[in-house]
Amino acid sequence: MGTMKGLGALAVAALAGWAFLDPLAGSWAFAAAEFAFLAWVARALRRTDAAALRSRAREPLEPDEADLVQRYPLYFERPGFARECASTLAALGLATLVVVPWLTYKLQLAPAILIGVFVLAVGRLTKLLSPIYALRLATNKGDREALRLLSAHDGAARKLSGGHVPQPEHHGAAGR
Repeated sequence: MGTMKGLGALAVAALAGWAFLDPLAGSWAFAAAEFAFLAWVARALRRTDAAALRSRAREPLEPDEADLVQRYPLYFERPGFARECASTLAALGLATLVVVPWLTYKLQLAPAILIGVFVLAVGRLTKLLSPIYALRLATNKGDREALRLLSAHDGAARKLSGGHVPQPEHHGAAGR
């Protein structure tokens, strides 16, 4: 399966717009789409086998690296997919912050509560799909365990990817 190329965030924006224009139907469509996406991502996480991923490494993983891969297997198995899903989850989280108060104002309480509860799953899945960001935040708060895992990231990524560590894509003036 190819990457979503930003279509997930665009779909979230369209659903949020629908929820604003037609709160009755749009709110339930937003909640249903959010539930479907969360279930799909959770299914992808469950299907990822960390043990098989660790055995695929070209060099034996250090204990810290193995712990990192065990905690975030989908991120290491399919980094592009994880990045796209994390982007869509971020869009869902931001849209929720706007849609829920609007639906509450429009007295669509049931979908507002449901969408508000889904934000808990959005936060958890975002941490699982964006470990670098989550670990940096925890490190800034003084979490030594997060610092240990963060320091093991580059080695684990290099051993699992065949020698090169994938870097985030930057679109600067040269990429235009």
